[in-house]
Amino acid sequence: MRKTAVRIAIIGAGSATFSAGIVRDLCVCGGLEGSHVVFMDIDERRLDLINRLGEKIARELDVKLFFSKTTDRREALKGADFVINTVQVKAEELEGHDWVERQRSTAERHGYYRGIRLHNLTQLHFMLELACDIKEICPDAWLLQSSNPVFEGCTLMHRAVGIKIIGLCHGHYGYRHVAQVLGLDEADVTAQMTGFNHWIWMSDFRYQGKDAYPLLDKWIIEKAEAYWADDTRRYSDVQMSKGAIHQYRLFGLMPIGDTPRMVGWWYHTDLETKKKWFGSHGGFDSEIGWGQYLNGIAASLKRVEDAVLSNGKATDVFKPVQSGEQIVPIINALTNDVEGVYQVNIPNTGRLLDEFPKDVVVEGPGIVNGAGVFGIKARPLPVSVVVGAMIPRWREAEQLVECIRQRNLNILKLLLLGDARSRSLDQVESLLDEWLSDPHNTAMANYFK
Repeated sequence: MRKTAVRIAIIGAGSATFSAGIVRDLCVCGGLEGSHVVFMDIDERRLDLINRLGEKIARELDVKLFFSKTTDRREALKGADFVINTVQVKAEELEGHDWVERQRSTAERHGYYRGIRLHNLTQLHFMLELACDIKEICPDAWLLQSSNPVFEGCTLMHRAVGIKIIGLCHGHYGYRHVAQVLGLDEADVTAQMTGFNHWIWMSDFRYQGKDAYPLLDKWIIEKAEAYWADDTRRYSDVQMSKGAIHQYRLFGLMPIGDTPRMVGWWYHTDLETKKKWFGSHGGFDSEIGWGQYLNGIAASLKRVEDAVLSNGKATDVFKPVQSGEQIVPIINALTNDVEGVYQVNIPNTGRLLDEFPKDVVVEGPGIVNGAGVFGIKARPLPVSVVVGAMIPRWREAEQLVECIRQRNLNILKLLLLGDARSRSLDQVESLLDEWLSDPHNTAMANYFK
């Protein structure tokens, strides 16, 4: 195997479990030994924690990797071959998820149950700044975009700045859960998922080379009700939920990964409705499910702290095996020309999806090698999916992207007016007034001025 050392900047490295997983994957990859990983975060405590953990994992596995840390984003980008963005924007003393919850509460006061994702605007603002820095400091670097919103963020950065970008997510692995519930041997299952990030559809599903959708239909008839009646399922188990199956019947293709959470406002009008479609927890995005998710994040951070500070081995926590994340294998493929097929979010320049323009980022399988990344053309999506789900989602994304790109609050206002929960112009304007007047939101208020 060829070995080539590269410089990798992880922006938002304080997402410690994620960063530790990348270090572990680098250690077991083999082709990137000698590489330099720059951890960047504005939280110095977490930054020090992940730097120490990286050094400990590499030392235990006897792998030659070099590490450094900085709170300066532009410093981290100097000489970078790859930039990984995993940032969840925070606001002064508020952690990233605390800031999201504050913005959610603001929207709920104005009649938007569980919020209206205003935090995506602060995320997009940051991504645009990062892309401009990359264009200036390390223009030949690949940006691997991991934090959300991947769809809008990658489209914005591609359209406004034009850097080399790949959006990555692990939601496409939802097809494995479908196979598991159906009792299929995963080794004999193939699937193709296409669409927009968090809005992907299983356009091909095969077991031992034969169409496996009839097996799914049989499960729905014979076993679905018993599955849905099981209250022991986790809050995050939405892939085979009643809501996901209803979407399959409505649109004609199975929604995969995070898609069942996102499609259809009518599944999310209140907690009882969420429980009807996604189980007793109300699904991932209910006040119950989201609370359990945040508790899980806190537990993961504690696990990282213990791995660093204890006398035990970090590799007992972060096992020395390749994870399911695609980041390191893709870096290796681009660096050492180790060709592989990965699920990627890339500009639609090769018309991976013919239904949409070239300057929109779409998700699907792509070939990655030393020459770059090349989308594999997808089979056409059914008309019901295109006009019922994809075009409405594309419209929302265009409004979000262009309101940031053009610094135009009227476009944002139009986006909010299109929400099914909006009952009047006054409702939308009062929400925006409160959101922009929040002292934690001064950067966005100034941006739109």
